[in-house]
Amino acid sequence: MHRWISLVERIRPFSFAALLLVVVCLAAATLLRLGFGLIGVNVPFGTYYPAVLIAALIAGWPAGAGIIIGAVIIAWWAFIPPLFEFSPLTRTQVANFGLFVFSSGCVVGLAQWHRDVVRRLRRHDYERDLLVQELQHRGRNTYAVVESIVRNTLVNDRASADAIAGRVRAVSSANDLVNQSNTKTVGLRALLTLEFAPNAEERLLMSGPDVIVSSDAARKLGLVFHELTTNAMKHGALAKPDGRVSVSCEANGDKISLGWKEEGGPPVLPPARQGFGTVIVTQSIKSLGGDIVFAFEPSGLQCTMHFACR
Repeated sequence: MHRWISLVERIRPFSFAALLLVVVCLAAATLLRLGFGLIGVNVPFGTYYPAVLIAALIAGWPAGAGIIIGAVIIAWWAFIPPLFEFSPLTRTQVANFGLFVFSSGCVVGLAQWHRDVVRRLRRHDYERDLLVQELQHRGRNTYAVVESIVRNTLVNDRASADAIAGRVRAVSSANDLVNQSNTKTVGLRALLTLEFAPNAEERLLMSGPDVIVSSDAARKLGLVFHELTTNAMKHGALAKPDGRVSVSCEANGDKISLGWKEEGGPPVLPPARQGFGTVIVTQSIKSLGGDIVFAFEPSGLQCTMHFACR
């Protein structure tokens, strides 16, 4: 479809390319007409209708009109006995010529209408893309301003400033993935890979289908994966060179089950109190109609979460 639209946009009416297209279409239609004549099929204008349609769609109504005029002249000269001369036409032949001109004119009109609709849609798409880009730019600026405010407000509490700024960037990055998608959806693998970017690729083992989630779910899950990854880098498997994180996924319609398992890190003990990161993860999953269960195994943190992807 995009190639067709690109071809339509490249060939302008009244251009040399449009004239060449008319000549090629007329030649092809005439050769086909001659071929049908050799096998006894008498269709004076049958092969010219597709030529009219193709030329009008690609190069506009002038090209379609050129095909109509050329087809009338060629058919009159080459296919109406006596051949190769412009002999007077009978009433029936005049009616056939008139029917061809009228029918082809309708084809040209519909083709031109189609071109106009495509042109308007392309213009609307272009304007929409400009608007989306402007909104994305403003969104990034807003996130940057928020991060700057946080850092300047907590200038004496670097750890808290970094934690909050990281969460802001996680939401911003997930939002960028959403905006880059034509369907405004994101795959779980893309969200996980984004948060694991500071680590070696082989430290993340993923299994199961690449579930596509809605924009709202993507932003919330981006924050969830950020909290889990940050915790793993500070206290869990990713704090050790040989640590690994395995993520398994199962889908049943819109219901998703995702398992997070850390291995190769330092021994893990249940926390004395629930941290703010855990609250964020729990509340984010609950907002997606799901729940999450944590298991602090000696081999590493494990958690299982269930949520809706829409």
